Amino acid sequence: MPTGGLVLGSRINEKLPRGLAVVRCGVSSLHRNWATGRRHFDVGVSYYGSDSAVEFPEADYVHRCKGGKWDGLFHFFQQFPEVIDRYDYFWLPDDDIDAVAADVDSLFALGIENNYHVYQPSLDEHSYYSHLITLQHPSFDVRYTNFVEVMVPFVSRETLVRSLPFIEKTASGFGLDFLWPQMVREIEGEAYRGVAIIDAITVRHTRPVGGNLHQFMRDTQRHSAMDEMDATMEWIKDARGARINGVSVPRIRILSGTIRSGRHLSGLALARRVGLDLLFRVKNKSQPVSWFAAFKHAVKAGCISRNAIMPIAGIIQLLPNI
Repeated sequence: MPTGGLVLGSRINEKLPRGLAVVRCGVSSLHRNWATGRRHFDVGVSYYGSDSAVEFPEADYVHRCKGGKWDGLFHFFQQFPEVIDRYDYFWLPDDDIDAVAADVDSLFALGIENNYHVYQPSLDEHSYYSHLITLQHPSFDVRYTNFVEVMVPFVSRETLVRSLPFIEKTASGFGLDFLWPQMVREIEGEAYRGVAIIDAITVRHTRPVGGNLHQFMRDTQRHSAMDEMDATMEWIKDARGARINGVSVPRIRILSGTIRSGRHLSGLALARRVGLDLLFRVKNKSQPVSWFAAFKHAVKAGCISRNAIMPIAGIIQLLPNI
């Protein structure tokens, strides 16, 4: 696991783009906010809408296919197999993510310079969210985690290649968030190396979570997103300590982090800083953070050594699963 400060992306090769952003989108997509204008990454659009006349002049690759986000992305890479060798990193955001091109450029550069394999920007104070870990923690530049959400992931080429057999079988992508860190561990030979949430850069998730996806699944599939998560979890080797809508999953945790001063935190120092951030500095205007959820999140961040922090680990067992 990295122990130094975050290397902010600066070396961007203007002649040879090494990053490809592929958005699976409908007619109300926000991707043009970050895909239009000056940028050093390339853009793929995978359109699932019904308007056959709509054009995407901002895109370097255009793909049209009905279906969910992730099975649609699989078909995008089937149509354009050459991109897998052409690019080092891939961004696979939802179409309701608001961002700016300069930040996306920096995020691609961060992956290249820090050898991340799966990472994401944090979500700003106006974002809707599913998991507290994805919100910006203002004290930090970067947090190293065992979880990166399917909403806005950046993945390395090797991670993408390993993911494709799973992506082919899922519309929702549920469960990939837990599978990716395991893949990274297999690539790097070290637990969770290269899995990160970047607090130095934020994006905004503009819609409440789950609505469109779950309606699509109900209308078109014989199974639910949670059924897909349950199937993906069969491949997870890590211990389960929590449940999401009845599905047993590993506890989502911050493992360590680098704060703005460059100091690297873990254990109780990490837990204290995470708790202070969520209780006093995070003011989410779309979904306020409760003190109880903030406390549980901070306690989990501190439990790096079960033997050293048994009292806190015991408290976790008494709290409701999240």
